[in-house]
Amino acid sequence: MDKNDDASYTLVTPTTRRNFGNTVESLTNLVETYLKRDFCEEVDQLKEEGVESYQENLKTNFDKGLSSSENFDSRIEFYGSNKKPEPELDSFCMLCLEPLSDKINIILLVLGIASLIIGATGEHPSYGWVEGFAILLVVFIIVMVSSTMNYSKQNKFKELQQIHKNRAGISIIRDGEKQFLHPEEVLVGDIIMLATGDIIPCDGIVLQSHSLLVNEAALTGENDLMHKENLKHCSKIRRQMKKVAKENDMTPNKHDVPSPIVISGTSVAQGTAKIVSIAVGPNSKEGRISELAEQEVGNTPLEEKLDDVADKISLVGLGAGLFALVALYLRFFIRLGMDDYEWKGRSNITELIGYFLLAFTVVAVAIPEGLPLAVTICLAYSVKKMQKDNNLVKKLPACETMGGVDMVCSDKTGTLTQNMMVLKRFGCFFGKNDINALDEEKLHKLFARSGDFFKLLKEGVSLCTEARVEAKENPADNGVVVEKDVGSQTELAVIKMLRKIPDNNDDYLKIRKTYEESVLKINPFSSERKKSSIVVQRPDGARRVYVIGAPDFIIKHCTHGIDLEMNIHSVGEEEQLNFIRIQEDMAKFGLRTLSIAFRDLESDESVDEVNQKNHPILESKELIVIGVFGIYDPPRPGVDTAIAKCNRAGIRVRMVTGDNAKTAEAIAREINITTEFSRVMEGPRFNELVGGVMCSKCTTEKECECPRQGKDAREDVVKDFEAFKEIIETIDVLARSAPEDKYTMVTGLKQMGHVVAVTGDGTNDAPALRKADVGFAMGIAGTEYARQAADIILVDDNFGSIVKAAIWGRGIYDNIQKFIQFQLTVNVVAVVCAIVGAITIQQSALTAVQMLWVNMIMDSMASLALATEEPTEGVLDRKPQDPNEFIATPLMFKHIFGQAICMLALIFAYLFDGENMFIEYEHNKDILTNPDNSDFVCSGRLYDFNSGEDYKRYVDDYGPSRHLTYLFNIFIWFQIFNEFNARRIRDEINFLQGITKSSMFIIIFFITAGVQILIVEVGSWAFFVSKYGLTVEQWFTCIAWGFVPIPFRFFLLLIPGFGRKKLKAPKKSTTHLTSSIHGGSAKRKFSSSYKF
Repeated sequence: MDKNDDASYTLVTPTTRRNFGNTVESLTNLVETYLKRDFCEEVDQLKEEGVESYQENLKTNFDKGLSSSENFDSRIEFYGSNKKPEPELDSFCMLCLEPLSDKINIILLVLGIASLIIGATGEHPSYGWVEGFAILLVVFIIVMVSSTMNYSKQNKFKELQQIHKNRAGISIIRDGEKQFLHPEEVLVGDIIMLATGDIIPCDGIVLQSHSLLVNEAALTGENDLMHKENLKHCSKIRRQMKKVAKENDMTPNKHDVPSPIVISGTSVAQGTAKIVSIAVGPNSKEGRISELAEQEVGNTPLEEKLDDVADKISLVGLGAGLFALVALYLRFFIRLGMDDYEWKGRSNITELIGYFLLAFTVVAVAIPEGLPLAVTICLAYSVKKMQKDNNLVKKLPACETMGGVDMVCSDKTGTLTQNMMVLKRFGCFFGKNDINALDEEKLHKLFARSGDFFKLLKEGVSLCTEARVEAKENPADNGVVVEKDVGSQTELAVIKMLRKIPDNNDDYLKIRKTYEESVLKINPFSSERKKSSIVVQRPDGARRVYVIGAPDFIIKHCTHGIDLEMNIHSVGEEEQLNFIRIQEDMAKFGLRTLSIAFRDLESDESVDEVNQKNHPILESKELIVIGVFGIYDPPRPGVDTAIAKCNRAGIRVRMVTGDNAKTAEAIAREINITTEFSRVMEGPRFNELVGGVMCSKCTTEKECECPRQGKDAREDVVKDFEAFKEIIETIDVLARSAPEDKYTMVTGLKQMGHVVAVTGDGTNDAPALRKADVGFAMGIAGTEYARQAADIILVDDNFGSIVKAAIWGRGIYDNIQKFIQFQLTVNVVAVVCAIVGAITIQQSALTAVQMLWVNMIMDSMASLALATEEPTEGVLDRKPQDPNEFIATPLMFKHIFGQAICMLALIFAYLFDGENMFIEYEHNKDILTNPDNSDFVCSGRLYDFNSGEDYKRYVDDYGPSRHLTYLFNIFIWFQIFNEFNARRIRDEINFLQGITKSSMFIIIFFITAGVQILIVEVGSWAFFVSKYGLTVEQWFTCIAWGFVPIPFRFFLLLIPGFGRKKLKAPKKSTTHLTSSIHGGSAKRKFSSSYKF
């Protein structure tokens, strides 16, 4: 075994022990000390040991990282690997034991073996063994099919796990250079650079940090963000807190002092950091937890619902089987008591076993084992197809749930728009205040006249952003240099404009390089502050802060502004109004606005000082505004059509965006989200009106003692639910929203009973993604933590893919309904046939083996045929599926019982009078014909109505009758053609619509028909059919009668009622109009109650 591939490889030699100073136990103990902290014990421990000792003990370098010249084998041998062990899967043989342990299959096996032994040693050993062997063969096939499907399901789940296991690369320093490696390649001693959105791949110690906040909810269930700092800063705060606590006679909270320890599996919510890895794989906290909690492949909600339906049907089937058994035994003993009947020993024992076999076969047929199988096939097929539609499904239940989604809360940038930002305008607040950023000639003239201004602008933007344009040679195109965008599209839009001033250059990269060692503080962007900032020390020794973000969050802190000639002006009320005008002029054309400001700090001013909200004070103090950028993000092509499809399908789309209200409204109108009846509300106002969320149990808004996981976990609800219900009907756009506002909206909509889908890309979107019924994470722009929290990943970040997911979700439900309609029809007919036959003629119209073949048709074959039909956009012409609605509709029951009655009427006519209906086209001495009319077949009933022998006296010499061969063949063709009917469950006239696209259906049709022909022609004693098969004329007769369910369907279409009226999804404007006129003008009432 290769130790590099085995995460749990622990063999350690004495030599290896001497190479490293820290043992695995000492490192894991440090992590546990943090997790069990009462105050800051891990800080004390680290201070005592000294962080620098870890550099020596772990044989690493805090600046350059590990050296690639080192043989990592000894490091892996001692500290372990970060590679996760492959999940153990059941072998195919183990999966075979599951269906073999089913009680029905066990009974069939026992009866099959008994029938085989008795038949082989009885009066007719040449063919007596065939029925028993056939039963065993059918049970074997059932076991193989079931095991194969379970094996496929298990492998599909493993495949999904493998896809999502492949996290994005992590930035690691080795040999003094940054490398992007897979998290599984992280080793103890590696120096790792963390940024917002990263999933921390190991336990580690913080060496450097900038505003680092870590979300440890995945580990502790607590949603509060944990502040992390290096040891020096933690020790400083610890001393301050102890002093304050002593002076005020108070006990500090355990998290008042930040920690230098980060835990594997948690995520970076904000900030950046450099850490050293101290525990990986099974020795990390995440690894130790995962070993205790192995994931299992559970049932989806639809499977559980169908299991419940199957249980109820099974009880009916069990009752039918017992009734048939009792009836057969009563008739047998009545016949035995007759004067002219004698006990025939082995022959009668075989007959009695046959009755048991028939009764249990009735039960086996009645139990709809194909329902869970159909769901498995349908989900596996749909997941594969959805992947081609850019929906990467992480959690199988999400596929089903999408069929019932009636609300979508969608991000704007990258989902509804292209995330291809173009800087169109630049506004300055004094002098020339509106510049066309697309006019390069004008930009060059302005730069020539206002060079110092643009240098200031370029320096500020370069330092406040991280995006870059990389130029690389393309070997495939003769070394032609191509440019590649890296980073935020918003930042890139501004960077690309600056590259044009004065020429196409990369001055911004030189600026970043110049200040690389002069960065004093970085305050990353947060959705709450709507801005970010950086503090640098300039070459002249002065310290300067640059702030970039939402204009309305910056201008209120500006006391001055600068013009193109570098003149400083005071910013008063008039100037602020001028700023608002410029911003609104840009926003009304759908431009996102971004402002930048700066100021030089006082010599004694602290860069770390924060206010009560933990916001940096330097961002909100006497700033000098430079200007505002107007950035256009065009809507995605076809997004308006996709939204129209949602409206048509009864799915209401709401835009949730961080943009200001004017920009959001302009884009929303462009893509037809808003109407004259809808409103735009800003997140802070929305949260103020509804009060945010609180715990439903203890009504605590923030943290409470209620558990975060398990059966009694905290359930959040909207605080002012009545206000929420009143205002939500008219809100289609939530602007200036934070992730908390999105979470509140999702919580309230679910509280109202809606099935909600939500999109998210940021780490802070994770709570909303988890709260939603279906969470969609962005595959391109989304952070790793958001992707982990989601149910489905949008590979292309395109809203149109959500519509496709809704189509597939509805298609899954439709396919299961088709299968139920088909299977229940077969169930009713087969069970009633068995019961009536047992009561009247001491035999079922179908033998046990024939019924097992029927069972295979309606379980395995039908599930493959009906569960793999692709949905069409026609499914969007109806309202979303109610998750609480019974899966079988009145319309389905009309066709189930209608077809069953038709089939039973014909089957009983064939059974009781077939000798006068079925023509015998082949006349020879080996084939018996009706003694009263030799042109018809001889009765195949073993006993007459008075329990006297009928065909029983001929069966040993002539074999199974043509009469019951006719009947069996027609019965099967009934089901084959009724499978076409089952493709439509809403009284659609064209039941063949889309049949050419259903290749699996066509294949199964020909396979079933082909096998049936073989059974009838060569099945003989095994399937109790005539050993001479059927003539060509008889085949045409059987197929013609079997075709009857097709025309009979059109008769059923004429029967009114049964919920036939098609419930179309209401038009969106109608929905709003209804809410507006319900109980008076909701619009007037709303405006009088709340201020927007």
